[in-house]
Amino acid sequence: MLTMTTTQEAQRLLKMGDYFAVYDCVQKSLEEDSFSSELVYLGLLALAKSGATNQALDLYEIYKERIPQNGEFLSLLARLHKDLCIQSKDNASIKKYGELGRELYLQAFDTDPSYYPLINAAFLSLWIGDNKEVKNLANRVLELCAQEANADGLNAYYVRATEAEAHLLLGQTDLVEQKLKNARQHCPWDLANLSGTYRQLKLICQTKNLPITLLEKIRPPAVITYTGQLMHGMGKSPGIDPSDENAIAQAIADLIEKHKVRVAYGSLACGADILVAEAILKAGGELNIILPFERQEFEQISVAPAGQQWVKRYYEILERADSISQVVGEGVSGHDLLFEACAHQAMGMAHLRSQTLGSKAFQIAVWNEQNLHSAAGTTGAMQRWESLGLENLVVPVPPTKNKGVNPVKPSPPPPGPRRQMKAMIFADVKGFSNLPESSLAVFLPWWMRALQRIHSNYGEHVQYINTWGDASYSVIDDVSRAASIALDMAKMFDDPEFISLKLPNTLGFRVAAHVGPIFQTENPVTGKQDFFGMHVNQTARLEPCTPPGSVYVTEPFAAFISFEGKGIYRCEYVGNHPLPKDFGRIRMYHLQQS
Repeated sequence: MLTMTTTQEAQRLLKMGDYFAVYDCVQKSLEEDSFSSELVYLGLLALAKSGATNQALDLYEIYKERIPQNGEFLSLLARLHKDLCIQSKDNASIKKYGELGRELYLQAFDTDPSYYPLINAAFLSLWIGDNKEVKNLANRVLELCAQEANADGLNAYYVRATEAEAHLLLGQTDLVEQKLKNARQHCPWDLANLSGTYRQLKLICQTKNLPITLLEKIRPPAVITYTGQLMHGMGKSPGIDPSDENAIAQAIADLIEKHKVRVAYGSLACGADILVAEAILKAGGELNIILPFERQEFEQISVAPAGQQWVKRYYEILERADSISQVVGEGVSGHDLLFEACAHQAMGMAHLRSQTLGSKAFQIAVWNEQNLHSAAGTTGAMQRWESLGLENLVVPVPPTKNKGVNPVKPSPPPPGPRRQMKAMIFADVKGFSNLPESSLAVFLPWWMRALQRIHSNYGEHVQYINTWGDASYSVIDDVSRAASIALDMAKMFDDPEFISLKLPNTLGFRVAAHVGPIFQTENPVTGKQDFFGMHVNQTARLEPCTPPGSVYVTEPFAAFISFEGKGIYRCEYVGNHPLPKDFGRIRMYHLQQS
């Protein structure tokens, strides 16, 4: 008999964002014939949140005769069809999934007559071009919301936001802004709710050719990355004089308030970094710290030379940060590369997070206005940010008044290979080990030819490739080309030649990608270049987390592709997944073409 323990574990994993662990937990219990409709619901919800829509629909088909046809299940099933409708590119699929989703939302309304399923049915009516039904459903939504005029708290937010959506669907734009303003008062900084509302309303505006500025009242808080001068004496150009610290800190706080910033990504060196981090925490915001290497080594190089008061502030911030990550475990070689990778990742994460939330992204630059044409340091960071068409919020650093502190120079790197930033792809075939030898003899020649065909299209950008059995590992010179290769690989099993082989339909192809600083050296055994390091080991453990037919990438890859991908790709967060062989947990994203 099923105990509550399994359900509670699934709920715990869901809150952690470990969506595929939820599915594994649910699937294991269901396979043991410990059926529970609540567990099936949690499994469906986890798959929906991870973007594995078709896998969720497969799970529903298995248990649809045993689960209740209540509003909760029908709305979730409708959501899956709504996702497919929005993702579809051809009119036939849009119509098919839109009509199915709308019908399910209306069935959910029949069992639970609330505004939630009805407003989503109205949205899908717009998406499939049924303007008559849009008007009918949106007006019914407004009647239902009027019955909850006295709602308070979060429920009041949902009611007012739903009213705004209904007015938007009806083209009553003069009423939208006030409703959104009222909604925001009940939910001022809730990132998840604000983002969900903003994204759906933005789709409506784009479909009806209405200005996105109508939604400013509900737009999620801004996201920043930050860059700037160290305390004077630490950097290659004049830094922050201690006598100017308070004035600079106030200027930073003013910018955070003015631009409604509540999420930040950056490092934690003494000077500008720590001043911005402290201001974000004081504003009640979310702080995500990215260090180039281990925190004690970073402290010795980038914090301690300015004095123990800065070290104390450094560790106090680390205690309060919402997340802390580091590019590598040890900064044994190539410190400049690691600092650059750290800054690039912070920029990419800020840009990616702003896209996910639907908010604005800025870079706060605490700048001495020197080295105007330099590609490095603060000036270089500002130039890279502006290259995306994004705005730098500049805090001027006055001229220094003393000679400053004495910096600590990093120890010279040991002899040997140096780190280089590379993208890596690991892929394997799920179900390969169960193939009989007669099928292996058919599959492997096709597999090798298909891999060679894809990689040959990218020439010298593929710097290394290796295969063994059903697996392949390649090193690519940049993330944009790696993304393109990975997506090409994910479509290999759609090839008519593969389909003609008539192999078991249990086979599935999993592709995962990562980017990071790795070592390159010549392998005397093979006489060819080889690559190794912590990031190679990590990439090798990614593809078991990936559902067949998909490309999953790590957070650094998602950050870099957000920054370098020119809008060609999009990455959707799919959870915090455990890696095999006790390699910890890692935040994963679903890579798709925009």
